[in-house]
Amino acid sequence: MPSMTSVKYTNKKVKKILLICGIAVAAAALVATGIYLVVRNGVFYKKEDTAGNSYSMTAEMKAVMTESDLHKGYMFSRTTKLLAEDRSTDPWVLSWYMLPGTTRTVPAMESAYVDTFDQILLLESYIEEGKRTKAESLIRAIDSSLTDGSGYLLSFRKADDLITSDRTKEEHNDSLEEQSYLLLTDPPVSMKATTRYLRALLDFYDKWGSKKTLEKIEKLADLVFGADGKKSYRAADRAAKPTPIPVTEKSLVTPVPEDEADKDEKSGNILIGIDGTELSAMDLDAMRRAAVLFPKYQEKYEAVLKTVKGGKISTELPLYAWLCTGEGKYTYYTGSTGDVELLPSLYVMVYLAETGNLDTDGYAWISEKIYNGGYLYTSYNMMSGEAASATEAMDAYPLVMYLAMIKGDDNLFTLTYQAMMRHYATLSTSPALYTFYRDLDDSRYAVYARENLLMELILK
Repeated sequence: MPSMTSVKYTNKKVKKILLICGIAVAAAALVATGIYLVVRNGVFYKKEDTAGNSYSMTAEMKAVMTESDLHKGYMFSRTTKLLAEDRSTDPWVLSWYMLPGTTRTVPAMESAYVDTFDQILLLESYIEEGKRTKAESLIRAIDSSLTDGSGYLLSFRKADDLITSDRTKEEHNDSLEEQSYLLLTDPPVSMKATTRYLRALLDFYDKWGSKKTLEKIEKLADLVFGADGKKSYRAADRAAKPTPIPVTEKSLVTPVPEDEADKDEKSGNILIGIDGTELSAMDLDAMRRAAVLFPKYQEKYEAVLKTVKGGKISTELPLYAWLCTGEGKYTYYTGSTGDVELLPSLYVMVYLAETGNLDTDGYAWISEKIYNGGYLYTSYNMMSGEAASATEAMDAYPLVMYLAMIKGDDNLFTLTYQAMMRHYATLSTSPALYTFYRDLDDSRYAVYARENLLMELILK
């Protein structure tokens, strides 16, 4: 039988061994974690140069924002809370949320759709803020749920098809939805979302880099540059007729094959689907950067740039066509009254400005609308150049502010910012507090993801 002294000595020895082993295990774990973080953050990976551009506010622009009621730090969190967290749709943001009225008979409403372009803007915000885990999670979600299987991004998905768990839902309102979505049985490919996704991945690569991300960019670039003649859809009141005489510099011919126009009996709308290059879907700066990484795309990029620049309607109305359906053949409008939608043209202007290709006509035209009227509307008539809609284009103002930033135009930025701030919620009891809202009929208000996410990116 061993003595008590030897037992005590043995226990001390065992404890010492266990302590040493514990320290060794902890050290090994620490080293492994360090190696993982080094590899994950690409410390030893030599990133390729994507020649990305960055535009910042001037001192005067920053002063305008600082002196206003804007609480930028809360805008993004309030937007995602209202459109994702409170809707139980994480990681997705819904397109819009309508605030409840003052009585129970006026309930809150929410969009039935997840718009893919909005999710890309959300991803860009995560990347800009350095939220890598959030960005990677959303990339995985986009790849698994918002693609057509070949890698092109879809235009939208119904929220109920993405969120299978039980959640409390508000009522829907079809009048606030993108009308083409209501007329489509299955979500089509969106080149607008696909090329914007290319931009987001390039930004992700610039910030964190990795061979895997670079390979992903090349695969997506193959799809973008190889997408000749994708079908685009737009709702119109009825099939447009060719204009018999030239109204501006070009004859306004809008071919709408009858077998490609489907009428919705309830709304009277017609869904028009045409194969071609949608000008506002060509994120030229993303394509330019992809061509810098992979020179094999350079010739195709130059051809796309030429197509986009050639879509300007005229010097009198320097907005842009919807589609190019063949060399020199453009579709300018899809209604019956010759009205051109403003937002697609503004995206074209932004993408041209980012690549140094925006002419003075377009910038002067949009500046004049802000300087003289202070309002932008959703559509403008091709013949008169006057507003063809009484609906204010809320998501146009952030794009004009961005144009002003690119140009270093303090005056245009200030006036456009003030126009945007007309719709900034400051009521402390409002669920929309610190977000931008839209005025609707019957004194109702709705918060849309689009302009709030654009403002988050622009006022970074």
